[in-house]
Amino acid sequence: MTRSPNFSAGPYFLIGLGFAGLVLVLPFVLPLFAVTLMNYIGISALVALGLVLMTGIGGMTSFGQAAFVGIAAYATGWVTTAGGLSPWVGLLLALVLTGLAATAIGALTLRLGGHFLPLSTIAWGISIFYLFGNIEALGSHTGLSGIPPVTLGGLSFLDARAMYGLVWVCVLGAMLFTVNLLDSREGRAIRTLCGGAQLMASVGMNAFRTRLKVFVAAALMAALAGWLYAHMTRFISPAPFEIKPSIEYLLMAMTGGARYVMGAVV
Repeated sequence: MTRSPNFSAGPYFLIGLGFAGLVLVLPFVLPLFAVTLMNYIGISALVALGLVLMTGIGGMTSFGQAAFVGIAAYATGWVTTAGGLSPWVGLLLALVLTGLAATAIGALTLRLGGHFLPLSTIAWGISIFYLFGNIEALGSHTGLSGIPPVTLGGLSFLDARAMYGLVWVCVLGAMLFTVNLLDSREGRAIRTLCGGAQLMASVGMNAFRTRLKVFVAAALMAALAGWLYAHMTRFISPAPFEIKPSIEYLLMAMTGGARYVMGAVV
């Protein structure tokens, strides 16, 4: 069996190092509006990165990633406004709730084949969107406001330039995680998913279990994006989590290069 390429060495390392250096310099040379725009790009890139892993490499199409962003955003928004807890507690709750939701949804839908899986993602994505708008504790269609900014010790991430650092540290960390995952034994199993369940079964792999792991990993990246979005905008409503943004996230991954980690940012 041939070994998958080492993404942590050679040109990949140099490209990654150059990209990290560029990200470090940008907030000092760009105007405030451009920095804010880069924050939105970074948050979207996290969702697209999950789709690179799931769709571009794993071969599973999802039109419901915005719903996972919404679950995380509402989880942290509710616990920090109604409960008065720290945004870091909100991050933990967002990841746990999104992970549980993704596990439950994946267990029910990932055995579907052909076009039935993408259609099912549209169905549960729309259902979760309408759920946000019909729960009064979450502000219904009015939304939640007054979400506190993230703080770390005496440092507040209310300012766009400070938030830029948090957003892009998360993006670079998620990219590093994905690169190392794809260079591992589990990553080779993920690449085999495009060959179908029969191919995986012939070499002793459980296709459904691998698909579920990828699905949950992509959902957790979307959850991290939702947490950042909620505390950056400090207001959330159901509109950003409907089916249209999900399609846009998928198009971002496809346009940038669905089989490449850097494609999520491009």
